[in-house]
Amino acid sequence: MSDPKSLQRLLAVQALYQISINALSNENSIDFILQETIHQPGLEELKKKPNYNYAKKILNGFIDNSTQIDLLIRTNLTATRSLDKLDNLIHAILKLAIYEMKFGPKVPKKVVINEYLNISHIFFTGTESKLINGVLDSF
Repeated sequence: MSDPKSLQRLLAVQALYQISINALSNENSIDFILQETIHQPGLEELKKKPNYNYAKKILNGFIDNSTQIDLLIRTNLTATRSLDKLDNLIHAILKLAIYEMKFGPKVPKKVVINEYLNISHIFFTGTESKLINGVLDSF
């Protein structure tokens, strides 16, 4: 993964995961989390020319639309998979992908799904990617 937008999506997913563990606050702002998260493995290219613009845009966009996005996720999960039981990282991937497909800048659905599936393959080797693909395909 070396495309700048792909790396920023990865950065946004990792930052949203961090936010799910440590809530946003004055000391723990989106800018601070992005600056801290960029030191995670796989983001070396972004460290060379730190640019958080797209990551920040999709994170803020998700936050502005989070209630609607959570509702969309809930309605597209089966009875055996509730939103509350989803892994925080899967949840972060779904939230940002759905934001981009439903509320974000005009990016083809296929591209968004492919980008977030690639991110899911970085973190998961089991059926998690199939779950993510199934939910995203329903949009």
